[in-house]
Amino acid sequence: MKTMKSDREFKAAWNAMSKDKRNAMKKECNDAAMSKRYAEFCVKVHQLGGNS
Repeated sequence: MKTMKSDREFKAAWNAMSKDKRNAMKKECNDAAMSKRYAEFCVKVHQLGGNS
């Protein structure tokens, strides 16, 4: 995995994505195997988009 972007850059990228893509990422991060492997990324996804 690459180095995480700053919170500001991550938020800008998140907001630029379509709602469908954001929902797909949230769904992936709710998967136990995915969220463990990409914990730092999924924490940011949940902060911005919630857990659902």
